Amino acid sequence: MKINFALLLPLAVLSIGALVSPARANPVGDRATVAPTIVSQRSERTVQNTPARRVVGQPMKDGNYIGLGGSNNGAVVNGKYALSNNFSVRPGVTTSLTNDDGDRGVAVLAPVTYDFNGNGNRRVQPFVGAGAGVTTGDGTNLEVVATAGTDVRLGNRYVLNGSVNYLPLDGQRVDVAAGLGYRF
Repeated sequence: MKINFALLLPLAVLSIGALVSPARANPVGDRATVAPTIVSQRSERTVQNTPARRVVGQPMKDGNYIGLGGSNNGAVVNGKYALSNNFSVRPGVTTSLTNDDGDRGVAVLAPVTYDFNGNGNRRVQPFVGAGAGVTTGDGTNLEVVATAGTDVRLGNRYVLNGSVNYLPLDGQRVDVAAGLGYRF
């Protein structure tokens, strides 16, 4: 009797594959498998799902906003970009209408803050932080900023925000700002 090994080899591979398939290795179906299963099987047991981790760079849902307001130095455009449940970047641009010399000054600040109350589900969320920035006016200067403030949620889409920014390198300047932000 003559055996054709070319036909016998694929049959052996399929047989071995059926014996060690993920469907046989995971008959309950409640664990992730490394390969697709041929036959789907269901389990009557419930599996506890762990909360999904946030991918870095992906915005936190409803934790971000952009807003307009005013300060003791002029108009303010500010915002919040949540990096995690407790850390955020709070960029802001303050423009003074005129300073003592008649020049218009602009301060661009980007402090990183620690947000108390975690994930932003609370109505009042205080924060503190520090960062860097640039001021213009008489000249362009690199600045250091320390900040503290509070966000107060007004419904689902709006937030009232207030902050105090201390710039020690700019003649120990203190900016007090308040505004209304749109959450996204």
